[in-house]
Amino acid sequence: MVPDGLLRDLASRSPAELAALLSARSDAVRPGTASFADLAEGLVSRSGLRRALDELTRPELDAVERAVVLGMPDVPAAALLAGPPWDRLHRLALVHRDDDGLRLVPGLAEALGRYPAGLGRPHAVLAAQAARLRRGATIPGQGPSVPAGAPGYRAPADVAAWPAPVLPVLERFRSWPVGVLPDALRRGDPDADPAARPVDWLLARGALLPVDSRHVELPREVGLALRGGDPWAAGSAEPPAPRPARVPERLRDNAAAAAVEQLLRRIAALRAELRERPLTTLRAGGIGVRELRRLRAALELEPAELARLLGLCELAGLVLLDPDTSEWHPAPAPFEDAERPRQWLHVLRSWRASDVVPSAAGVPLADGSVVGVLTRGTRVPEAAPVRRALLGSHAALAARAPGGHRAEDVLALARWRRPRLARSLDRWGPGLLEEAAELGLLGVDALTAPGLAVAEGRLEDAARDVAQWLPAPVRAVLLQGDLTATAPGYLAPDVARALGQLADAEGHGPAPRHRFTEASLHRALDAGWTAAGILAWLAEHGTGPVPQPLAYLVEETGRGHGRLRITRADWVVTGEEDLLEALARSPELAGRPLRRPAPGVLVVPAGPEGTDRRRPPAARDGGLEELVAAARATGTEPALDAGPPAPPVPEAADPLLLLEVPAPRQPEPAAEDVDDLLARLTGGDAPDDLPDTPGLAETTDHGGARA
Repeated sequence: MVPDGLLRDLASRSPAELAALLSARSDAVRPGTASFADLAEGLVSRSGLRRALDELTRPELDAVERAVVLGMPDVPAAALLAGPPWDRLHRLALVHRDDDGLRLVPGLAEALGRYPAGLGRPHAVLAAQAARLRRGATIPGQGPSVPAGAPGYRAPADVAAWPAPVLPVLERFRSWPVGVLPDALRRGDPDADPAARPVDWLLARGALLPVDSRHVELPREVGLALRGGDPWAAGSAEPPAPRPARVPERLRDNAAAAAVEQLLRRIAALRAELRERPLTTLRAGGIGVRELRRLRAALELEPAELARLLGLCELAGLVLLDPDTSEWHPAPAPFEDAERPRQWLHVLRSWRASDVVPSAAGVPLADGSVVGVLTRGTRVPEAAPVRRALLGSHAALAARAPGGHRAEDVLALARWRRPRLARSLDRWGPGLLEEAAELGLLGVDALTAPGLAVAEGRLEDAARDVAQWLPAPVRAVLLQGDLTATAPGYLAPDVARALGQLADAEGHGPAPRHRFTEASLHRALDAGWTAAGILAWLAEHGTGPVPQPLAYLVEETGRGHGRLRITRADWVVTGEEDLLEALARSPELAGRPLRRPAPGVLVVPAGPEGTDRRRPPAARDGGLEELVAAARATGTEPALDAGPPAPPVPEAADPLLLLEVPAPRQPEPAAEDVDDLLARLTGGDAPDDLPDTPGLAETTDHGGARA
């Protein structure tokens, strides 16, 4: 139940204070919220409190844990709220005013977890639980057991005065109160020799209490005494000092810009490769070593780079798993048609909100295996707050000491700023920093301008900064006599598509290179190009005149193309009479019934179709391979009519709107929803300077709000 004190506290806040609260606790902006009572219920929800606790700094979390364990300080509310950490805890609605004092909001102790600050539960709770466990339990050779711990238990005043042999046992419980003990329900012997049986000595005095048949727990009172009575006194009120390296801005920006261009180029190459040959999955799930090796060779990437690229494309909806074939295909949306800054912004938005961690692939698991590429193991529930913590720490370091900062320094500050995420930061932080560098948020270990904008929630500003790095698309290619075309930079999408139809790509470097061959030109002619149209396109988009060898190749290929044309119907072959006669007498078509419905037309029945891999290729493609081989034996290259057209992709003003992006685990409300709720709560007196995007307010290194 929501206390009246919390409702009065919320109602007394100014519109600006409410706006800051809704921005910091965006999880409380829920559909149907229309009053302070509804808002309070969202603020004290278990998930909302946990998210707020995850965003507290070390001093702020210490203050909350101390209040839960030892009680609120006996100080007037005005004095507590005069400075950190209580001022921000109040702004986040984790405490509220009540009768000139401060109170923790309901549910905050439960949201901290069972063991705040690594301390066990109170002795009274553990003793009652032990009594229930032991009631009726029979210990072999001892008879019925009795509850451990005498009534009126008092915490030890000085643990150091206990017998020396029991102190090493207690030290094992200094950071965590639960330990493994076989036969934990046995009765302790008060007369046990502490040197020979230290555990029995502790069990008999209630310093260890059973929680089940194999585990014991150190009571909170003993844990406090073991740590000197106040485990928070040793906590650092100041963040770790940075040790920056000097990084010139030009070097930083050049490295970040190169990373952005490389990322977008690799995404396009990956989608093109999967369009030609989808990525098949194993029956047990994941991608096999052979498939990954094939893809690495095609894209010229290291294993870790490929794993991160695939994960990034998955979380951005750029590659999709077909449930019918268990194959990964590129999303049909024309992602490459969007402007490159918009492409980058789409990938960034998805990365920032997704629970997929691409760099998690290859991380070892407890059972000895590793996280597979494109598997559920790359999904980390706390990924989004960990990313915010890392970028926020980079921004704090850059504000105090500009330059490059090592990953160790960033992680140390992030652990201080977000201590409840320490384990996740240690496990996933190094990989996420690599992903941030590939996105251009970091350059030579220094935070870039787009990185700072992302850390502050200004994503559109970040996209504008990236747009200044990327050169304009080029529409001309360098044609050479060795039948190659080299682009001096990023090609415009329509030019790149046309060149991809006319020539075969070679490599995936920053300067796209293509080679014209008879096969590539025949492919273009099959798609509807003509020899004259190809030469006109080359003259328009080539720098200088078309090289003579290339012009001859186009003319000769066009002259010999289409003298025979194969159309599926069974197979309908049209062309010159002498060529059709030679085709009909070819050994490849021996024994197949042929029909001549008209001069210049030959109908060849198609063979049985199917996708069974045990059948020969000719049986799977209806005999097309045999027919093409027979046509080539006549000395000509047959033209193949295109098969059924692919389903059209719907047109959209923004191609990115067609992408199916996986929904984030913790979606943030739109800014309009925050504005509407604030207007309902304040009667329409919403302030004009609302934060641009919802998200917890950034703090200074001392826990105070940053203006």
